Amino acid sequence: MRTASRESVAYKEYEERFPAKQEPRRDLRVAPTPRRRKKARVRPSLLGCFAVMAAAAVYILFCQMQLTQLSAEVGEQNDMLNELTAENVSLTTKQVNSINLDEVEEYAVNNLGMVKMDNSQIEYVELTNPDTVTVADNGVSLGSLFAGLARSFSAIVEYIR
Repeated sequence: MRTASRESVAYKEYEERFPAKQEPRRDLRVAPTPRRRKKARVRPSLLGCFAVMAAAAVYILFCQMQLTQLSAEVGEQNDMLNELTAENVSLTTKQVNSINLDEVEEYAVNNLGMVKMDNSQIEYVELTNPDTVTVADNGVSLGSLFAGLARSFSAIVEYIR
């Protein structure tokens, strides 16, 4: 058996009938080396924005730290207030229980010679003219205006805090 090779007649006839398409030859040129781009500078406005944002973040963290400290201090003071309130109730109860009014009355009658007052000793006082209050100046003055502004400003500051 024969094997087909590139030198056989069949291949030659095929190549004659259907010639191989030749690719157009390209002229190769040496490409210029790309220029190195300068490193992009950071814009001053962008740097300023980052600085402002960093400062704001630090300020917020500082305020939160102070808030946490003050909250802890308020908690401690509330605990102390509760403790002192409990102690006050205890001491008030102890004081009320230590005083017996019967003993006080007995001491006043026996040792001090006091007697209870009877109805004939009571005197009532009647006032013919009721008490009145007169306001000397009810107009708005410059001092009261400034005092009102100061109170308003203090209230706003307290609200913000």
